[in-house]
Amino acid sequence: MNKQASRHVMVAAGLIEDGNNVLVAQRMPHDRYGLLWEFPGGKIEAGETAGQALARELMEELGVSVQVGELVTVYEDEIPELKITVLLLRCRIVAGEPQCRECHALRWVTGAQLEQLALAPADRKAAAWLRAQGLWKDIDAGERV
Repeated sequence: MNKQASRHVMVAAGLIEDGNNVLVAQRMPHDRYGLLWEFPGGKIEAGETAGQALARELMEELGVSVQVGELVTVYEDEIPELKITVLLLRCRIVAGEPQCRECHALRWVTGAQLEQLALAPADRKAAAWLRAQGLWKDIDAGERV
């Protein structure tokens, strides 16, 4: 860990798939990494599991209920004052339609389209890992949102 990093934040993010598409959210303009794209989710609060945090965050941010599945991968980002560890969990929407409650925009994209987006640094790592694992199909199904 960088000697200057004074805080460590654990984050749960959702790999929400629909056929060949995955849902990504664009960060608000005033956020750190404003207007960059990411897998939706948020901080794991004290006493929460990653799955509980992800379900809570997706309800707050997108207005959807999800069934949280397995851990896909763990990735990190570090800046001088902060280290972020992200747990990417597969999940599926069981109720509601995604809405931008706490994000700038939402988009359903294929793996190839995801790699063309301006992703937040940690999410770039996850997209590269997913591609390397062969988890993206190269079929361009287009955007839903």
